[in-house]
Amino acid sequence: MRYPDIEIYAKDVTFKQIDDWLKQHFKHVERTHTESKKSEARSHWQADGSEIIAFGNAIGKYSSIWFKQNNSPWDTDLDCAKIACKELNTQIRCSNSSWEEGQGPESQWWRVVEGEENMLIEWPES
Repeated sequence: MRYPDIEIYAKDVTFKQIDDWLKQHFKHVERTHTESKKSEARSHWQADGSEIIAFGNAIGKYSSIWFKQNNSPWDTDLDCAKIACKELNTQIRCSNSSWEEGQGPESQWWRVVEGEENMLIEWPES
């Protein structure tokens, strides 16, 4: 099943690293806007017609990378997380299911670490 949007959380990454990573997977990537206030750091991209927003340090040291429309190469958050983990060389966390308007927050998340088996965890509490 293809999710309508994708969101992953990458530990200790910069907007530059995200920009370089997006350019590996999309033909046309343009960073359209960046806010660098520490409490509201975020960057916006257009990538092959899709909007992507990264929120710096959204949860602790984890930055959110949100593909608002899933025109990405990946069907699910976990598919994206596995590739991002390897290519960004960092731990990634993502929801264990698709989210729809009106749903409560997810309690179990995938923890993806290179060289380790993917593990369901309680997060952000853990």
